[in-house]
Amino acid sequence: MSPVISLRAVATLLLVSVSLEVEAKTMCMRAVGKLVCDSDPTKAANIEMDLMDFDGLPLEVDDHMGKTWSSVNGSFEVSGCGHDVGPWNTPDPYIRIKHFCPPSSNPSSTVQRKTEIFMWPTFLPKIVQVGTIYLDDEDQEKDA
Repeated sequence: MSPVISLRAVATLLLVSVSLEVEAKTMCMRAVGKLVCDSDPTKAANIEMDLMDFDGLPLEVDDHMGKTWSSVNGSFEVSGCGHDVGPWNTPDPYIRIKHFCPPSSNPSSTVQRKTEIFMWPTFLPKIVQVGTIYLDDEDQEKDA
């Protein structure tokens, strides 16, 4: 391949990349729900939660869309905006919850755990009703 052809290929790739960036979509969402820790209800209060946008391509990092803390009774409302490149692509939202509610199989555990709840992409003005999230459910646990 001659240097002129490879220079054209690089220029074409740069032009396509720039045009895709221009077409990035920004979408906003709001989700409401409640955290429950059956073994110790106080461990569902004042929990930091992040609304994230999953980016599954290599070398990509999930985007932060919003942050909130659960109330004393575990209820929460989180909102935020994210954007993905390309006209066919919308944010893939999920909620990341780091907490100390022990798993039901080991109620004496004091290890921090991470629960991730993936949601169907539903954007404002609609509100996502997440429902009740049981923090002691080991099926939703990720490595903290």
